[in-house]
Amino acid sequence: MNNELLEKKLRDLSFSDYPSLRKEKIALIVPPSPQQPTPGREFLITGPFEGFTYIATLIKKMGFELQVIDCRLKESPVSHVLENIKNVSAVGIATYCDSYLFLEELTSLLKKEDPNLPIFLGGPLVTSLPELLLTKTQADFAVLGEAELTLLELLEDLFKSDWQERIKTIPGLAYKNKDHEIILTEAREQIKNLDNLPLLDYSVWPNYESILKNGQILISSTRGCPHSCAFCFKTIPCVRSKSLSHFEYEVAALKKQTGFNYTWLNDLNFNLGLERSLELAKILKKHEIKFHCFSRVHPVSEDLMTTLKESGCLGIWFGIESCDQDVLDANRKATKVSQIDHALSLAEKAGLAARGLFIVGLENESEEALKKMVQFIKKGTFLPLVKYLVPFP
Repeated sequence: MNNELLEKKLRDLSFSDYPSLRKEKIALIVPPSPQQPTPGREFLITGPFEGFTYIATLIKKMGFELQVIDCRLKESPVSHVLENIKNVSAVGIATYCDSYLFLEELTSLLKKEDPNLPIFLGGPLVTSLPELLLTKTQADFAVLGEAELTLLELLEDLFKSDWQERIKTIPGLAYKNKDHEIILTEAREQIKNLDNLPLLDYSVWPNYESILKNGQILISSTRGCPHSCAFCFKTIPCVRSKSLSHFEYEVAALKKQTGFNYTWLNDLNFNLGLERSLELAKILKKHEIKFHCFSRVHPVSEDLMTTLKESGCLGIWFGIESCDQDVLDANRKATKVSQIDHALSLAEKAGLAARGLFIVGLENESEEALKKMVQFIKKGTFLPLVKYLVPFP
C-alpha cells in the first residue's frame, strides 16, 4: 500500500473509537538503561516516552490486545519480562543506544521458550545497525526509522500463514530470510502530515496511576531536525510540524484525559520558527501547562524569552556543546560563540531559568578549549549540564 493510502488509514484509525479486540495479543517492552540521567532529566527513567506511547497507542487502535512491560526500574529486567509476559502472539522491543545486552539475552530466552514467536525491534539502535542487531540477536525483523506507517502494514500481515513472504514487500523493514540472511527492504517515506497521528493514550503504561498523580507527560509539536551536528544520529531526519490547531486540540484533550499540568516539550528545536514558538507558548499558557523546552542558541529574541517566562516555561535548555569556535565548526554545530552569549543574556534578562548542555570529547577539542568551557561555566548564571561524548553505534 502506498504512503498516501496508509496515511489515510492512519488518520481513520486515529480519529475512530477503539475497535473490538482481535484474538492476537502483542507485548511491547521498554528496555532498562545503565545510564544515570543528568539532574533535571530523571523523567528519562520514570516518565512515559512519547515515541513509544505513539506505537502502543497505534497497536491498541488497530484492535490488538496490548501488554506493555517497562523494565527501566527493574533489578532483574529479563526475569521481569519472562515472569510477566502471558499468552502473546508477538513481541516488540524498543532499542536504545545502551540496550544491546538486554536485547541479546531476552530474544534468546523468548525464542528458547517459543521458537515460532515473532519478535520485532524498533528504535534508534536497530535503525542505525539493523544488520548487526538482527545477526547478533534472535529477533526476526526490525522496523526502521519512523514506525507508524510500517507497523500498519506489518501487523496486518504478521498473523497470516504466509507472513514471511508478505513482509518482503513492506518498505522500512529489515528481516531474516529462510537462509538467515539479513534483507533490507526499500526505505520508508516519513509521515507527511503529523496531524494524522493518534491522540496519545498514556493509559497503556503500567504506571498510569502514578502518571495521573504526578500530572506530567511528554508531548511534541514537531518531529525531526534540520541540522547536521556531527555527534548526533538522526533516526527521523526530515522536519515536520503539527498544525497549531491540532497541537492545541492535543493539549486540551490530553489535559481532559490525564489532568496533566506539566510537560517536557519533546521538540528537538523549540525555536525552529520564532513566530510559531510564540504561538506554542501562548497555547500552553492558555491551558495552564508548565513546561521545559530544548532550544538552539540561534535564532532567539527578547520577545521569545519574555513570552516563555510569562507563559509558564520553567526553563529553557540550550544546546551549547562547546565554547570554542573551532570545536563548534568541526562538529557542524552551525552556531557562533557570540550567539551563545546573546541567548543566555536574553534568557537572564527575561528572568527565564536557563540550562546549558555541554559535551566533553568533541572533534578538535583541545586543552585550551576545555579551559574556555570551565571558565565560561564558572562565570555564568545558568545551570550547566556536562556529559562526555560516548561513541554509540
